[in-house]
Amino acid sequence: MSTNTMNIVAVTTSLSEDSTTLKLTNRILGQTASAGESVGIDVTTDVINVRNLATALTDMTLTGFRSEALESAFATIAAADAIVTVAPVYKAAPVGLHTLFWQLIDDKALSRKPVLIASTGGTARHSLAGDAVLRPMLSYLKGVVVPTTVFAATDDWGTVEGGRALTARIRQAGEELVSLTATIIGAGNDDLAEVADPDLRGRAGAGATRGASSANRGIVDEFDPANVTPFAQLLEG
Repeated sequence: MSTNTMNIVAVTTSLSEDSTTLKLTNRILGQTASAGESVGIDVTTDVINVRNLATALTDMTLTGFRSEALESAFATIAAADAIVTVAPVYKAAPVGLHTLFWQLIDDKALSRKPVLIASTGGTARHSLAGDAVLRPMLSYLKGVVVPTTVFAATDDWGTVEGGRALTARIRQAGEELVSLTATIIGAGNDDLAEVADPDLRGRAGAGATRGASSANRGIVDEFDPANVTPFAQLLEG
């Protein structure tokens, strides 16, 4: 995929038609589109609402078989360049339906994919729930989680100050996601180009030869294990 295009998929568990979780999802996706536009990247977005997969997830838990809808959702994630995961928090943890979705997906489903964690809750006391529960799980799935987590409490929707702070968090997280995704996509394309371009491989080989020549000239590679001073010797002074 060209680095001028980027597909971001949001996995959200909106438990009602007009929930704050869905509102937060849409605002984050809107911000990623703006962040992409500012650097010349066309960002396309898609939304998977885990609410619509509740029965399929339960059936897979009990039988091990995936429905067509669940297979389609997992395939959409596999084809995405980046993921946004948004869940409501209940009793200090993201709602179980949301975590079940990630527990049932393939272990390497998020390999090399940047992921943005977001959540909603009644009070700021739940602001670390996403980091505490989802970050380890998404890292286990080989996802690359961006540093900024977005949490939206009730006050963030009802006050001017809270709204400004929420907007700032969304902007920062969205820019981190787009920037990291663009970097990873670019690195992946460079790797493919190196394999496909014989001249590039030749230049890489020449670089290795130059490195060997440097060693022959007596230049010490400080990262070569043979050149590392043993710790016991360092203690002797």
